[in-house]
Amino acid sequence: MKLQQLIQPNRVVLGLEASDAEEAIAVVGELISEELGVPAQKVAAALMEREKLGSTGVGDGFAIPHCKLPGISEIIVAVIRFNEGVEFHSPDGKPVRLMFVVISPPDQPAAHLQVLSQIARVLKRKDVRRKLLEAEDAAAIVALIQESAEAEGL
Repeated sequence: MKLQQLIQPNRVVLGLEASDAEEAIAVVGELISEELGVPAQKVAAALMEREKLGSTGVGDGFAIPHCKLPGISEIIVAVIRFNEGVEFHSPDGKPVRLMFVVISPPDQPAAHLQVLSQIARVLKRKDVRRKLLEAEDAAAIVALIQESAEAEGL
């Protein structure tokens, strides 16, 4: 499962507002529930359940909320960028400006971990992180992620 195949412009949303991690995750639930065919509250609850185990904030303004959700058949990756930073209890204390959200079927744990690993590899480059925060639109973010994933040999 390649990250660049999972990133699609219709799953990239820019300019959102949220006051904290819980509100940010509720917004994500609303945005992708229809595509998943699962109620928004169920999506948000699954993501928050994982968040309770430990923050998915990875630092430098980024988070990777993720969960396994019964009732879906394929992995979904969404990219959400906020106008202002959102408190996510990240290890470095910085508010989150951009989230990669990964939702997987429970029977695909290896693919779930593979996608998380690929996102982490893309985010390790400071120039990529900066460009993700500056990109003008969804198409630019998709192109940047695809180029970065390929440059990483993913």
